[in-house]
Amino acid sequence: MRLGDVREAGDGLYVVYGRRELGDWRQMYQVWYSEREGRWYCTCFTSAFGFRRRREICTHVAAVMLYRRYRKALEKLENKRVYVVEAEVECPGRLEANGELYVRPLVESSGKTARLTSFASPKYRIVVISAHRRIAVKCSGHVIYEAEGEEVPLAVAKFLVEKLYEGEE
Repeated sequence: MRLGDVREAGDGLYVVYGRRELGDWRQMYQVWYSEREGRWYCTCFTSAFGFRRRREICTHVAAVMLYRRYRKALEKLENKRVYVVEAEVECPGRLEANGELYVRPLVESSGKTARLTSFASPKYRIVVISAHRRIAVKCSGHVIYEAEGEEVPLAVAKFLVEKLYEGEE
């Protein structure tokens, strides 16, 4: 889960971006390996909870270890070509697609109050990432949207998904 959060800062120093859902308090952590002591260190060790972690390894160090082991595979995966479609659809049932479906509800509002029509006929902003050029979106088993996907690198498709959820928190 954290592999995408690791960046090399150079000279054996890595930056791991923090995640609130994993209990991180800071936006980023620095991780490095001490040749002299033969062990990994993380800036989270200096926190109130870090003294216990110092004897073991934290998730930041584990992420760096995995990143170093799987870096080449990650680079190949990020450059993999996929097809992506962005759309707005209306569906009172269950949404599905022939690929990875990312959904954000669109709620119409009057001031701070949501309109009832948003619940009677819900609308969604979607992004679909697929290995197939022809992408179909279904609502309760019926095709409601079909389009040719745009070919992009997987890294670009992931960026579009992040953009979809921007400002939700």
